[in-house]
Amino acid sequence: MRILPLKYRPEVDGLRAIAILPVVFYHAGLFGFSGGFVGVDVFFVISGYLITSIILTERRAERFSLQRFYSRRIRRIFPALFVMMAVIYPIAFVLMGPFEMAEFSRSVVAATVFLANAFFYDISGYFATAAEVKPLLHTWSLAVEEQFYLIFPMLILLTWRGKEKRQVTLFAVLALLSLGLAQWDIAQGKSDRAFFMLQNRFWELMVGALAAYWLASPRGRTLREEGRFRHAAVAGLALILIAVFAYDNETPFPGVAALLPCLGAVLVIAFATPQGIAGRILGWRPVVFVGLISYSLYLWHVPLLVFTRIGTGRADTALMLGVCALAFVCACLSLRYVERPVRRMHDLQPLRLFGTAAFGMALIGGLGLAGAKSEGFRASYLEHRLDPITRANFEKFSPQATRSQVPDDACRFRDEVLRDAFVERFETCARSHGKAVFLLGDSHAENVYNALRGTDDLPFFVGLTRGGCRPYQPKPKCSYEALVPFLEQHRESIAKVIFHVSGSHYILDHRNEGDSDAAFVPGAPARFAEDNIVKTAQYLARLYEGLDVVWLGPFAEARVDLNNPENYSPDRLRFNPVSLVHFAALEAMLKAQAADQSAFRYISLFDALAFDGDTLVQQDCLTFWDVDHFSPCGERLFGPTIAAALEGKTAQLEQVRP
Repeated sequence: MRILPLKYRPEVDGLRAIAILPVVFYHAGLFGFSGGFVGVDVFFVISGYLITSIILTERRAERFSLQRFYSRRIRRIFPALFVMMAVIYPIAFVLMGPFEMAEFSRSVVAATVFLANAFFYDISGYFATAAEVKPLLHTWSLAVEEQFYLIFPMLILLTWRGKEKRQVTLFAVLALLSLGLAQWDIAQGKSDRAFFMLQNRFWELMVGALAAYWLASPRGRTLREEGRFRHAAVAGLALILIAVFAYDNETPFPGVAALLPCLGAVLVIAFATPQGIAGRILGWRPVVFVGLISYSLYLWHVPLLVFTRIGTGRADTALMLGVCALAFVCACLSLRYVERPVRRMHDLQPLRLFGTAAFGMALIGGLGLAGAKSEGFRASYLEHRLDPITRANFEKFSPQATRSQVPDDACRFRDEVLRDAFVERFETCARSHGKAVFLLGDSHAENVYNALRGTDDLPFFVGLTRGGCRPYQPKPKCSYEALVPFLEQHRESIAKVIFHVSGSHYILDHRNEGDSDAAFVPGAPARFAEDNIVKTAQYLARLYEGLDVVWLGPFAEARVDLNNPENYSPDRLRFNPVSLVHFAALEAMLKAQAADQSAFRYISLFDALAFDGDTLVQQDCLTFWDVDHFSPCGERLFGPTIAAALEGKTAQLEQVRP
């Protein structure tokens, strides 16, 4: 196979623009770009194509070397990344409390050694609300690419002596295995692993690599240059845009859903020519320029958006658009003063280049280690940035801001999935205890489970609870559908089914997203996901009619950031008043929805607990550990009241407080 020297293709830079803009607008929360995250998948395809094209061209010319390859990667990736992290580190120090600063510092270390994907997989999901305040979350994709760059050149070199058709076959098989693994992880409820880890993203880069092999072949090169399939490039753009506007955070991703943007990117790469419609659009100079700054724009937009949200407490459209414009300016400056000068340093000796890169890694990584070891410079923060009363409150109450860990106890147990072991244990306990009280729901139901466990009045009490699982949002990891036949088959062993989920997921922000801090800022209007309320009632009505089904309504949520030490001042260590208003309105809607139901009963936990501004702190107890979950002492405090409400009794919260 004769491979011509790699030529510059402006339409590929234009494709970078099509990839980066949806990503930026998605992270900014702009309406309509609900699937903008697929731009990263387009970048993966482009990277696979370009890297493979370069390696093939140089290898066939017998001038490929790993030293030259990695020198280019260092000049391309390291300088702009390290400059960005060096600039934002002091900004983070000013804006973040010690909890966030410690985590940010650990993310700096992970990003420096290109393990950010593993780091963020361990601590949170990409689509979680908390992701909006992680300045380096986006570096997960750089880690995936760098890990690919370490592996793929070796694969090509190790298989080079064989026929190239065998190489292509091998890489195609690896791509299919990777896609299958990603889809398997999603089906098993391990969507975060499917999203972040190289083994699940490898196929996307390989799709680009296979496109490079095809375009390097006489047939592929001829078909593209003749332009007979140039309209396929237009179709490719359409596929990418369909994913951008049709996908959202609930789309199972990446898996087979990622085929749409990846196939679109391949069609553009394979068939876009300067003479075709797609080529003319992508080759337009303003579009090409956005593509040229796409790497720096990708680096800068997330930290700027995050710091704006942290610093202002706002996320309105006009402000976010202004931040996007600022990110564009920063990207232009980075291209002009960082990226281009470094790329021109072709004569830099390899030893000096690699030594400079190592020094940069040590310097930036050292900053991260310093922040992590000092717990986010905690001592300095408490001494110099908090008044004595706030500092005393923080030191007293912040250790309570931890999640409960309640072990199983005989026939009182909880699981996240309706698995065989759960069923067997349930049936064993039913033979000795008779009928069970069965609790179903999300992470808030886990709070209720722990609270009721503490009352010691339920010898046979089981919970099927999992965070993020609600009946109106079907997910592979959730067991709502599997539970329907289970309840019917075991109806003689169940005294009561209690259903409980978070209320904040019914309360929407300005972007129609639930469980959003933006819905609880001062002045935020009360908006509700009425369709989800109806779907919840419909699900409960489907449960076996002979069961006593109780919808235990949501409790009001504190909606106070307890990781922020400044919120421990006396005037801030209180329930968010907007939350109390919104939950009161939500409660009225839920009661109205349940009023005419005969399939289940509705019990108001909002009324039973009667939270007010002072509920967040009760004597020596900080009753919540984050914005919406009870702390361990909160569970103990509220347990008797919740139990009384379920029994139809009155137990005022004041009577059970210590």
